[in-house]
Amino acid sequence: MKFFILDCNEPLSVNSEAMMEIHNTFRVGGIRLWSSGKGHDKPVPTPIEIPFDTFREYSGAPIEFLDVGIPIMSLRMANALLDAGVNNIEFYDASLVNKQSGKTFHYKAFNIIGLVSAADLKRSAWHSLDGDVQHTVSFERLILDESLSERLDIFRLAENVKAIIVSERIKHILLSKGINTLKFISPEQWTMV
Repeated sequence: MKFFILDCNEPLSVNSEAMMEIHNTFRVGGIRLWSSGKGHDKPVPTPIEIPFDTFREYSGAPIEFLDVGIPIMSLRMANALLDAGVNNIEFYDASLVNKQSGKTFHYKAFNIIGLVSAADLKRSAWHSLDGDVQHTVSFERLILDESLSERLDIFRLAENVKAIIVSERIKHILLSKGINTLKFISPEQWTMV
């Protein structure tokens, strides 16, 4: 099975300037770990309200997917994943609120359950400042051992939890739903240093 690193194109001006800034935090209701691969053991207060600013007269929708602080995705993306049978994500109601207009967008905060050690460290170009090969490994070139994916369609890479890995099946499903703002990066092309 072929896999990709999931990312998202943010709204940019014709001069490649940011059109919005989401003021996301890491903590809600005492919960701050969203990339550990483990389920939350405390109730998550919902809806999670996240403010954002727009620039350069931008009036479009917020970014489709953001994995910073409390990870968020659009309702249409969450529904597409659920319709595809993905069952290792906890979803929480979230609202993105435009600070200028007051307009609210209904989103989902998410927590992916499962870290998979799928990096082929013998063939990848990587380094670790503390010698540990979990959570924060820097990659100049990532080669996945696709046999270690445990047949999950979406998971976080145990060696670097900022890498959300999706299967080719999920890529095709998301694109077939008209979600064209996402980037599906080949692992060999992904750099995280």
